[in-house]
Amino acid sequence: MIYEFSTKDMSDLLYDDLSTIQDNEETNTEVVLTTPTTESTFPCRVIDTPLESINNTNNATPIRKTFQVSIEHWDNKQRVCMEMADRTDKQLQKRNFTRTNSSPIIFDQITKKYRFVTTYEVRWNALTNSFSYIR
Repeated sequence: MIYEFSTKDMSDLLYDDLSTIQDNEETNTEVVLTTPTTESTFPCRVIDTPLESINNTNNATPIRKTFQVSIEHWDNKQRVCMEMADRTDKQLQKRNFTRTNSSPIIFDQITKKYRFVTTYEVRWNALTNSFSYIR
């Protein structure tokens, strides 16, 4: 049997996994799919649209894909953004995601918050319906 896994499926999976992270005392940090505004709840994580590339096919059916996704970590303090990214790393490592990149922390003039962006990659196998590390 060959399974299917779409960009939307990946986004939903990430949303569910990241929504369980607690960056404050016993409060799950908000996860959103759009850039925060001045009225958003902080700290928060933003899931950018996952990028999907097909690595192998069988009769035009994808059997192996690579997904790359950027996660933004927003807060009042730079250090908290870094700690949030570390918690994101640990959560996504459970699904074999690897952090491949991070950007410098930027201060957003509109929200008056800091943003730290980290990028992750994972390979998905349609035959086993599982994720594997990218070596």
